[in-house]
Amino acid sequence: MKSFIIVSEKDNVATALRNFKKGEEVANVRLKNDIASGHKFALKDIKANEAVVKYAEIIASANCDIKAGEWVHIHNISGIRGRGDKE
Repeated sequence: MKSFIIVSEKDNVATALRNFKKGEEVANVRLKNDIASGHKFALKDIKANEAVVKYAEIIASANCDIKAGEWVHIHNISGIRGRGDKE
């Protein structure tokens, strides 16, 4: 049984299904942070303002450059759904 979820080849983040420790290799990526179960980590480098794609859907925009293996959460992304100030 896999310990992470990647739904589509479009996804640039994966969702952890268990707790991971910094330095573990998961989905061919060496983690740069501890990742708690249910949280996301980058599968590839994501540039500032680039779309964050999970389950083949754009879920957010990167606030800053995010390196492969980094934790992806509210500290480095902004939601884009349902916002009148974002197109």
